[in-house]
Amino acid sequence: MEKVGRFTSGRANVKPIRSDILCRRVGVLFTVLVLFVSLLATGCLLHKSPSEKSPTFSLCDDDARRAGALALYSQGLLLESGNTSNTNADKEAALNAFRQALRLDPDNRRALSALISNLTERERLAEALAELDAFLSAHPDDSELHLEAARIADAASRPADAARHCARILAAQPENRDLALALIGLYFQSDQDDAAFELLRSQSERLKDVPPVSLPLRWALHFTREGKDPLRALHCLKIAIGHCTNSADRAELTACIAENQLLLGQTNAAMASFKQAYRDNPSFTTPILHLGALWAQRPNATNLLARQAQREKHPEEALLTLAATQQALDDREGAIRTLRAFYSRSMRAGYFPSEGFYLWLGNLLQEQESFADTEHLLVEALATYPSSSEVKNFIAYMWAEKGIRLAEANTLANEALQDAPDNAAYLDTKGWILFKSKRAFDALQFLLRAAERDKDEPVILDHVGDALNCVGRENEAISFWTRSLQIDPQPAVADKLRKHNVALPKKP
Repeated sequence: MEKVGRFTSGRANVKPIRSDILCRRVGVLFTVLVLFVSLLATGCLLHKSPSEKSPTFSLCDDDARRAGALALYSQGLLLESGNTSNTNADKEAALNAFRQALRLDPDNRRALSALISNLTERERLAEALAELDAFLSAHPDDSELHLEAARIADAASRPADAARHCARILAAQPENRDLALALIGLYFQSDQDDAAFELLRSQSERLKDVPPVSLPLRWALHFTREGKDPLRALHCLKIAIGHCTNSADRAELTACIAENQLLLGQTNAAMASFKQAYRDNPSFTTPILHLGALWAQRPNATNLLARQAQREKHPEEALLTLAATQQALDDREGAIRTLRAFYSRSMRAGYFPSEGFYLWLGNLLQEQESFADTEHLLVEALATYPSSSEVKNFIAYMWAEKGIRLAEANTLANEALQDAPDNAAYLDTKGWILFKSKRAFDALQFLLRAAERDKDEPVILDHVGDALNCVGRENEAISFWTRSLQIDPQPAVADKLRKHNVALPKKP
């Protein structure tokens, strides 16, 4: 009975606990009700008429803004990947979502990338570049985005903007050679010549594995031959010549300077430059030949130069200029006489003429079909300059043309090719010797390589045609002869085409 009493007593004690819980619940509900009524009453008291402006609220919390940006970014992705029929509208909505996401969270790279991708895909490059510029103003050291901005600016034909972004990257990556070369081009495209020339100078000094003249010289050749911009070429050449370490290189660069001065109409300056180029390297006859061509445009030029040579104590330069002028006026015999006079004076003075002189006089004698004199002169030249590849090739080709001393000619041709294995003229000589030795198939290997390296040399094209015809490839031979005749209408080549019943092409 005792146990039952304790259990009954226990059950009686539970009732007050339930009553307390119920009271707390009612109290909470009452508190909430009172709070709600209070808020409602406050709202009624503070309620403004519809005519009054509604208050604006802005998010101040960074996390909240980032969350909103993420939601907009997600919305943009969904719109981009949608399969609705109104694709353009979806893309525009996606673009707006990405743009709003970026406005909420200006540091959000994902939103920026999505926005730029959307704009560039729709070829709205100016807008894409503006968005990148705005982002980079707050993140100026982001090289990846500067590179993307440079690409977009280049695609939008805005080289100045592309150069601006590349310059920022180069400042952070000064060893990036490819970027520096690209930046030089962008500076030139955007007419920022001073910046381009300054970068050319610094890069010429920085590049240790190539000659310092090579980079500005490459740009000079571009502006001379392709860009047709001699003034820029002159600036590049002056940078290059400042890095010259030997007279031979300086002579070639000075001759290039003279050619661009001629393009600018600066004839007197060009003549002075050609003279200086010859004085830097007397073996370099090209400047003298150019000088003679300029003198030939003057009245009574040969008489003036002849009297000048008679007056001077050391008339060597005047004699060579006179010979070049006679050659420019198509007086080959007069040029040969003048060069022989120069040769005699040199021998009496106790020194041999330069290698270039021998090649010059040898070419004139060959044109006059004076084989014995040419051979005698070149054999002497080879004894004087035994390492000259030019002289070796000249003699080898001359013997091959005559079909004599082919074994010796082959040896000289091989030696020349060892010095310059890709020289088109040397390859042609080697191939022609083999052809004359009745080895047409072997000859073709060298002749075709020569034609690949010099596609516009009519003699090489003619030789290839002869070798192809010899091995039974007549149609291909006709193609090469035709091309050769178009470049230089030689009667011998025309006869070959007539024999194959081919109508002669007109010269372009």
